[in-house]
Amino acid sequence: MHRPDLFWKAPLRSLAGALVVTAAVAPASAQELRLPNKDGSIKFAVIGDTGTASTAQYDVGKQMVAFRAKFPFDFVIMVGDNLYGGSASADDFKTKFEGPYAQLLGSKVKFYAALGNHDNPTERNYKDWNMGGQRYYTWRASPGGLGKIGSPGVRFFALDSNYMDKPQLEWVQSELQKSSSEWKIAFFHHPLYSSGRTHGSSLDLRSQLEPLFQKNGVTVVFAGHDHFYERIKVQNGIYYWVCGAGGSLRKGDIDRGTGLTDAGFDTDYSFMLVEIDGTDLSFQAVSRTGQTIDSGVVHHPPFPEAAAPASPLPPGSTMVPAAPVSPKPPAGPTPTPAVTAAPTPKPTPTPAPPAMLSASPPPSPSSSPTASPAPKRKVMPKSAKAKPKAAPKPKPTPTPNP
Repeated sequence: MHRPDLFWKAPLRSLAGALVVTAAVAPASAQELRLPNKDGSIKFAVIGDTGTASTAQYDVGKQMVAFRAKFPFDFVIMVGDNLYGGSASADDFKTKFEGPYAQLLGSKVKFYAALGNHDNPTERNYKDWNMGGQRYYTWRASPGGLGKIGSPGVRFFALDSNYMDKPQLEWVQSELQKSSSEWKIAFFHHPLYSSGRTHGSSLDLRSQLEPLFQKNGVTVVFAGHDHFYERIKVQNGIYYWVCGAGGSLRKGDIDRGTGLTDAGFDTDYSFMLVEIDGTDLSFQAVSRTGQTIDSGVVHHPPFPEAAAPASPLPPGSTMVPAAPVSPKPPAGPTPTPAVTAAPTPKPTPTPAPPAMLSASPPPSPSSSPTASPAPKRKVMPKSAKAKPKAAPKPKPTPTPNP
């Protein structure tokens, strides 16, 4: 019998296999922080598929603020579909991003975004997403702040999984090889592994990226696209997460028969908290109502040795005040269609070529990211231009007899 008050996890197994603890979700009034919360550690949050302006998205934002009071994360990574609708208007940014996360922005928390299939490519120029005008980019995080690409620490690689073209793959290869960071973390929209019935694993993308990740020591990958939380069993030495329920939700969408899932939650919205200290990465996934739906710790493996399964974290002793969330928010608005070519304007006597927003991929950045130009307009050949039709001559009106 299905119990909506319980979250699903794989059966308990020994450390020789994938270890996951089966337990009931704590009530919302008993919100707790399970992370070590050490001084000098790197602390961040993960959200995905957020940009709906739904009640639930605002609830998740409130819950993030409540947990940050006890776990002061410095930044948030966004795994795509940050603005549904495709217009990228000032009002969209206000209602679908600045509003839900106003308190975090006011506390100087930085957001780093990757583009999803519902995002307008021009969003990469929005200053509060720190993309620097790039479709894909990299930066290093450490307790001492940002550093040079060759410095140790944790290096993040934000990719554009909508257009995984040759220039981007070459950039990924080059930047991964140059980095000497102990932790290399990639994040993007389409998951290489997912048990989602709606989308599932992106096999073509996996064939392109996973060999590069394995060869160059990527340890952790975050993605979205499927609207739930899922922790994937270790695949080829890499830890994968799907974190796509920050503002959209597909209830019951996890296919439990794929054999991929170590932990899954698809009955409410969620986000993640992550802490990295030395060779340990601790994680805690939290629902919209403040319930801990998954937690554990993974250890940085010496490549090419296979990564060990996650170990459980004990229940936390730090209590988190409950955030004032709505009791039963709707499942969220149906996502609007992905960004497509702009509608062609009606021809005029001197027609201009219409702007084609996504007829071709945006230009790729160089290996040293700098601001990239906006995508060029697609010019239609002369033979394809619409020629104005000559207006028909009016028929003469017969002169009436006197």
